[in-house]
Amino acid sequence: MNISKKTGTLVLAGAVLVVSSVIVTSMLLASRPSIIQVNDGTFKILELPYTYTRNDAYILVIGSSVGGMMFSYILSLLFTAGKSEAKEMIMTEKPPEIPFPEADVSVGVEQVNADSQLIDAVLTALEGDEKKLVKEIANHGGEILQNELVLSLNFSKAKVSRMVSDLEKRGLVAKKQYGLTNKIALVNKLRGEKNEK
Repeated sequence: MNISKKTGTLVLAGAVLVVSSVIVTSMLLASRPSIIQVNDGTFKILELPYTYTRNDAYILVIGSSVGGMMFSYILSLLFTAGKSEAKEMIMTEKPPEIPFPEADVSVGVEQVNADSQLIDAVLTALEGDEKKLVKEIANHGGEILQNELVLSLNFSKAKVSRMVSDLEKRGLVAKKQYGLTNKIALVNKLRGEKNEK
């Protein structure tokens, strides 16, 4: 079904729903007949209950049935239209393409090997808890927050702070303020980065 035909049937169903609703509502809200009773110079207005005739009942049943069918038709039409549009959007969207760098892989592997050899050499020179600290930093990509370091090593804050200061004096790590904590990073030569000056 094309869009103009679908829109036309939707408008027609809406018009039938409105007309049937108006008819049923006007029948239900019909004014009740009243009688004016006069006794000894005073009068009373008596309202009689409204009785529906057989024709009124037929009109109410038919009008409400037609209105209900049009309402359900409109809802189903809108639901299927929304469902098909969503399906079309899913089918037509393409996943984003991830560019693949065309660098020489062997050069990258040699660089990683050289970097890991340098870190291994530093780790063999260190002992005990300092070795654990540097290894933890290296395992987190060469930098880590100081409070994360405290949690992962299960050392006290004072001990980690003292060890970081010692390693910073020896030129192995760099400490930088990062919010309420510090970011501890291996120096560029250990991370395999060239100094850019």
